[in-house]
Amino acid sequence: MHGGSGSHFDGPSGGSDHPGHYPHGSSAMPMPPPGHQVRQPMGQEMNMRMRSPGSGFAPRHGGHPMAPPMQQQTQHPPPPISTSHQQPILPPPQQQQPGMGPPPIAHHSSRQTPISPSQQPHTPRYYPPGPGGQLPPNNQLPQPHNMGQRQGGPVPAHGMSSQRPSPTKSPQMSVSSRPLARLKSKLQRQIPVFGVWLTIPSPVTARILAAQGFDWACIDMEHTPTNPSLMAEMVAAVAGSGTCAPIVRVPSHAPEWFKWALDAGAHGIIVPMVNTVEELRNVERLCRYPPAGKRSMGAFFAPNAFGLRGPRAMNDYVDNISDDILIIPQIESVEGVRNLPSMLKGGGIDAVFVGPYDLNASVRSTQDMQIQEVMAHLERVTKENDIPIGIYASSGAAASSRLRDGYTFLVAASDIECLSSSASDNLDRAKSALRQYR
Repeated sequence: MHGGSGSHFDGPSGGSDHPGHYPHGSSAMPMPPPGHQVRQPMGQEMNMRMRSPGSGFAPRHGGHPMAPPMQQQTQHPPPPISTSHQQPILPPPQQQQPGMGPPPIAHHSSRQTPISPSQQPHTPRYYPPGPGGQLPPNNQLPQPHNMGQRQGGPVPAHGMSSQRPSPTKSPQMSVSSRPLARLKSKLQRQIPVFGVWLTIPSPVTARILAAQGFDWACIDMEHTPTNPSLMAEMVAAVAGSGTCAPIVRVPSHAPEWFKWALDAGAHGIIVPMVNTVEELRNVERLCRYPPAGKRSMGAFFAPNAFGLRGPRAMNDYVDNISDDILIIPQIESVEGVRNLPSMLKGGGIDAVFVGPYDLNASVRSTQDMQIQEVMAHLERVTKENDIPIGIYASSGAAASSRLRDGYTFLVAASDIECLSSSASDNLDRAKSALRQYR
């Protein structure tokens, strides 16, 4: 054993005269004999090989390269470590008991032995550790059927519930809060309802006008360039107001127009040029699911227009909403006027809408009646059958005058009229100040 401090290599016998040993201060570092491993410097080696008290192993010197030498003695190779009485620094992960933290690390210096990642206790990411870093008991660990659900952890903040909404029920809206329910209730009681006619294919104008207090807004697809995609966006914009019911006037009796409008979430359908009982019954079937009708299933967006959410939204729409969709035939020909009494006998419609311009053109072509007579006949027939009657009015003043004639489903404004009249009025007011410059 050398008397100074420094690095050395242990030979097979551990003696001081081994070729692998060199004295302190030697400039040459001889290579170890072949087949022998290079050991770390003494200070680090002792830190790595220290054992718990009573293990029978002691450091060969002070445990540090600069420590004073110990009593010289012949060194021998370390005997094999017995595991019968020796405990590892860290037990294998499978030997740790649930609810127990990792055992303390035995060390005798300020530098701790690094822990291998495989030896560190595993805490599931979805379960926050308990007090002191301890793992929860086995009966609290998430099982495959509830994986990812919150099993513990901090208490939710004040005002926040820790309960998640039930996945089996969708939120329900009260009947009084639905624009469709309010509109249908008013029509049944013959309370006047006022709407706005949307001819500009724009969700922006639809959203602005729907927020002005109208009971309903009709998205016209018959005489406008509004395509199904824009119509769906306008329906959503009107329904988003929460107070105005979106109604769509389809361009024809073809089934696809009914599908697109109703699946987008329309609260009602106005159907132009309904002239016979057969046409009206076909319209009713296109608006109702089997067995009452032949509407096909696919209203994936319609529940959103009624505030329905969750996995049962489609079922709630089919079971509770679809049968209340407004069906409004438009009478705008002499043939339709003559067949109206027969149409109303079967029931199934919510109102009759008069198309004054086409009806006037049809009356003129017959040359045997006057438009005033035809209008009076329509008003009388609907009143006898207790069916609300509506009409397109060009302005609020015109709609007010129609109230005296018994009309309760009234157009009070249109987007084009609002835009043009407001722009014209504001321009006239601004130009009124130019008189002093003339």
